[in-house]
Amino acid sequence: MLDPKTLSVALILILIIGCALHFVNWRMHRQSAGAKWWTIGLCLQTLGAVSSVFTNSSDAPVAILIALNNFFALGGTVLLVYGTASFAERPLPRAIYAGLAGFILVGTVWFTMVEPSVTMRLVMFGMVQFACNALILTRLGHIARRDGAMGVIVLATSMVSLVVLMVTLLGWHLLTQPEITSLYGESAVLAPTMLTLIACKTTMIFGYLLLSTGYSQAQLQKLALSDSLTGLPNRRAFEQAVMQRLNSARKQDRLTALAIFDVDHFKQVNDNFGHDTGDAVLQHLSRVAVNAVRPHDFIARVGGEEFAVIFEVEDAAELVIAANRLRLAIEINRPTAGGNEIPVTISVGAVLAASDPALAFNGLYRAADQALYSAKTSGRNRVVVGEIDAIGLAA
Repeated sequence: MLDPKTLSVALILILIIGCALHFVNWRMHRQSAGAKWWTIGLCLQTLGAVSSVFTNSSDAPVAILIALNNFFALGGTVLLVYGTASFAERPLPRAIYAGLAGFILVGTVWFTMVEPSVTMRLVMFGMVQFACNALILTRLGHIARRDGAMGVIVLATSMVSLVVLMVTLLGWHLLTQPEITSLYGESAVLAPTMLTLIACKTTMIFGYLLLSTGYSQAQLQKLALSDSLTGLPNRRAFEQAVMQRLNSARKQDRLTALAIFDVDHFKQVNDNFGHDTGDAVLQHLSRVAVNAVRPHDFIARVGGEEFAVIFEVEDAAELVIAANRLRLAIEINRPTAGGNEIPVTISVGAVLAASDPALAFNGLYRAADQALYSAKTSGRNRVVVGEIDAIGLAA
C-alpha cells in the first residue's frame, strides 16, 4: 500500500543512494565547488528525512526534533542553491542566503513550538522549494551556454515539475483538508506529495551529476582546441573557425580575410636566451596580439612561432590597417629577459578572398602562407597582402 510512511522510506533510500553517487562525483571533481556543496546539501536533506521518519513515528514527537528535521531538509536545499551558483560562477548576494536561512529558522521554530501546525510546515516547505528552485533556474542558463544543455534540461525539467506539482497538491490540500495533524495521518494529498518528491528528487540527483559530466566534457573539448603554452586556440580550432567563416561569408556574400604571421629570427631568441625565454616571448606576444586585434577577430597559434588571424574587414585597405596595427603593437611592446628588453618583430602575410563555392581552407591558407613568404624574403617586419587566383581557390 502506498501510504506516506512507506513512501518516506522509499524516498530515504533514494536519497542515500544519491548521497553515495554525489560523494563519488565530488571525489572525481575535487576542484568543483558545485560537486562539494551538492553533496553536503543532499546529505543534509537525507539526514532531515531519516530523522523525520523516526520522529514522526512517535505518538508524541518532540517539537525541537521536528524543528531540526525541517531545518536540515530545507537547509540542504539552500546549499544546493549555493552549489549551483558557485558551479555557474555566478554567485548570488549573501543577503539572499541570509533571508532564506532566517525564514527557515523562524518558520520551523514558530510552527513546531509556538503554534504547531503540520499544514503550515508543509506550506513553508513548498515556499522554500519554490524560491530555491527559482534561484537555481536563474543560474542554469549560464551553465548551458558554458557546458552544453544536457544536464541543464534534466535538472530544469525536474525542478519546474516539482514546483508545479507541489503548488497543485498544496492548493488541493488547502481546499479539501485545511489541517493535517500528522505527516503519516489520513490525507489524500500526502501520498501524491511523497510520490512527487520521489520522482523529482531522483531526476534532480542525476541532473546534478549530468552537470558535472557536461563540465568535464566541455573542459576536455576546450583543452583539445587550445594551445597549452599560450592559451590561444590551436590549429584545429583555427581550421574550424575558418570553415565557419567561409560558410557564413558564402551565405552573406562577404569577404574572408586571413593573415598568418611569425616571429622574425625566432631561432636567435632561443639560441641567445634559451628555450624558456623563447616560450615566455611567445606568451608575451600572444597577450599583445589578443589586445591588438578586435573582439570579433579570431587569433590562434597554429604551430611553433606561427600564428594566424581571421580579420573581419570590408576591403583590402582595412585589412592592411588591421594587420599593421597588430605588427606595430608587437614591435612596440617588447618582452624582457633578465631585465633587458628583447626586440621582437613579425612578418605578416594576408589574403582577402571573395565568397566563392570553390574556396576552401587549404587554398586560402596556402595563399596567405605565400604572402608571408614574400614578407620574409622582402625584408621582414612588414605586411604583404597576397591574391587568390581562380586556379588556387580549390583545396
